[in-house]
Amino acid sequence: MIKKLLLFFFLGLTLNVLAQVTNEGTPASWDLVQAKTSFTSIVLDEVDIQQVKKEDEVNDEIRTKPYRIGISKKVDFGLNNSGVWTDLANGDRIWRILFNSKNALHLSVIFDDYFLPEGGKVYLYNNDRSDLIGAYTNLLNNEKNVLSTWFVNGDELWVEYYEPKEVKGQGRLNLATVIHGYRLGNSYQKNYQSIYEKNLGDSGDCNHDVDCPIGADFEVQRDLVKKSVAFLLMPDLGGGAFICSGTLINNTDQDKTPYFLTADHCSGTPPSLYSMRFNWISPNPICAGLTNSSDSEDEFIMTGATLKANNTASDVMLLELNNPIPNTWDVTFAGWDKTDAFPSYVVGIHHPQGDIMKISRDDTGPIKANHSINGSPSVATWEITTSGGGWEIGVTEGGSSGSALFNPNGLIIGQLFGGGASCLDPPNQTSNNGALDFYGRFAVSWDNGTTQATRLKEWLDPGNSNPNTLNSLENVLAVNDEFLEQHITVFPNPTTGTVQVKTSGLVGALNYSIYNVLGQAIQSKTLNNQESIQLGNLPNDIYFIKITEIDTNKSLVKKIVLSK
Repeated sequence: MIKKLLLFFFLGLTLNVLAQVTNEGTPASWDLVQAKTSFTSIVLDEVDIQQVKKEDEVNDEIRTKPYRIGISKKVDFGLNNSGVWTDLANGDRIWRILFNSKNALHLSVIFDDYFLPEGGKVYLYNNDRSDLIGAYTNLLNNEKNVLSTWFVNGDELWVEYYEPKEVKGQGRLNLATVIHGYRLGNSYQKNYQSIYEKNLGDSGDCNHDVDCPIGADFEVQRDLVKKSVAFLLMPDLGGGAFICSGTLINNTDQDKTPYFLTADHCSGTPPSLYSMRFNWISPNPICAGLTNSSDSEDEFIMTGATLKANNTASDVMLLELNNPIPNTWDVTFAGWDKTDAFPSYVVGIHHPQGDIMKISRDDTGPIKANHSINGSPSVATWEITTSGGGWEIGVTEGGSSGSALFNPNGLIIGQLFGGGASCLDPPNQTSNNGALDFYGRFAVSWDNGTTQATRLKEWLDPGNSNPNTLNSLENVLAVNDEFLEQHITVFPNPTTGTVQVKTSGLVGALNYSIYNVLGQAIQSKTLNNQESIQLGNLPNDIYFIKITEIDTNKSLVKKIVLSK
């Protein structure tokens, strides 16, 4: 069984569940004898895949519409009008329903009524149980009582609800939409591709996985900001499922408010149904080659967002995730630059065609220009120029829309609006066509609008401190356990090179790690009794010391200024 890992563990720290899918246990029916007997699947109308392909050929060419990966099938099935209830021996019960959508690559659902009592669990899985997501629990209850799920591989989908006897009858579930997935970066439905079926990494052979060499002058920045980038899934009750890319972004309070930057043209489906997948990175990077990228089984997914601001003048949309990022997720809140200064080079990080994370670099630097694509409103953009040869590394494609453009300091200066860049056809498919791309300018997004609903500054600078730039914030370097805070003292600060760690008798054995301001681990070791930490071999700078109690995995992070 391949179980999707929706929670991430950093340096052995246990995650306190907030509102993510909990990834706990397996469906109760799997322990039943003859669990699948007497089940008749609900067969959905077959998708006209050739008509879908014709529509995609038009939309994908425009590149100012989000990239579609699924077709919505409206349904109306719930606990009271469909499915099968099974009473368990202990008095608990389960409800199950089975869908079949011919030739689907993946299936997902939207609940237009979702309310679970404490102890209730929802799982989704395919018929051979090779793909499972859940449990969805009461932690995902929300004011709108709606929920969209991630997708399950295959053309048959089980939805199962477990209800303890103590809360019998308190749960509410109604399925309004089943989404038939027909393409994603890793595959295409049968008969969609007329010549061959694609595999992971086939968003375009000239793409570079994000961990490919990008130049020594950006490798450090890359390793930080790639952790801010997410695959954005946007399902709709009636229109289908669409994807873009986006970026977790920092604000001047640096309080880890989960703001998420993407493109305005990615809007259209309700943000309450959005999901974001972070850190989808190949462990075996392929750099403009014909070999397929290796997949990553881990999935770090947040569900639900609220629109904060959008504006067509720079094609910008700012969302706030409905729940905070867990403290132990290894993600970054990316910094930004609103000076509108010309960068010497730029880098884009994105998910083309819903593929695993890719990276692009333009060495000649962009120009400023206003652009309208196929009748869209005019957008103030950074232009990756054809005259400059387009991208020197990589490319962008459908699904890359909304992804951030980073300057040499690793700060956001725009988000992708559209363009004509693409990989060449065989036999030169590992090269791109040198065409231009357009990014809405962050400086215009900052204060172009007349209200906080049309600009960024009130959200990203709540104290009105008005800095021109803001550095990135590494999420895991802001984790402090309250007990350790009370029982561990780190001094002196600033230090000339030696840091003392004083503990009470209530604290167990400790490890420590030292990080630089970019979140890179410099050294790690066990902290023996009365041992001091030596920083004298490091250059003057700001460092973070992360101290972890070995037995409990609880951690404390202290910022230290080294001034020799």
